[in-house]
Amino acid sequence: MRKFLLLSLAVISINTASAQDFSNKGKDFWVGYGYHQQMTNNGNCPQTGTPIPGGCQDMVLYFATDQVTNITINIPALGYTQTLTTGPGNIVTPSAPIPKAVPQDARLLTEGTSNNGIHVTSDKPMVAYAHNYNQSVSGATILYPTNTLGKEYYSVNYKNWSNSNNANCWFYIVATDTGTTTIEVTDW
Repeated sequence: MRKFLLLSLAVISINTASAQDFSNKGKDFWVGYGYHQQMTNNGNCPQTGTPIPGGCQDMVLYFATDQVTNITINIPALGYTQTLTTGPGNIVTPSAPIPKAVPQDARLLTEGTSNNGIHVTSDKPMVAYAHNYNQSVSGATILYPTNTLGKEYYSVNYKNWSNSNNANCWFYIVATDTGTTTIEVTDW
């Protein structure tokens, strides 16, 4: 009888266990146009010698889809919208560069709260990536669907050493609610 009772408890425990529903595939994402060392260079770009408003860098979003997908990139605070449709099959589609010049400048240039969040939605599940780049400096990240965002994260950084002015380590926080997020930053 004792063996049967233990086996029954084990079976009940297995049936009530649940896995976390977490995937990088989704239909709703938020991202910011994070800082890049070339953002503050509104004069001649060192690589080309050509003046470029908003600096030498660009940010592009990439979308990996396995079927035809309609995608909307919206920056509500700036009145900016970009739409695109991916092709069929396993394909990666880039967006146009995210705007970086007045009046639709989406860049995060200063510390503090910003309304320049970039909202990406689609009609089919997809995987989304963001890529900030310049000729010789690049940074990329995978985006997580809004429904999978957590409550606690760690930003692991190292002392910033660079040969360029205005280079630094940074992070930003995406809050998808309407002003109810409390943020606590602890420096260890």
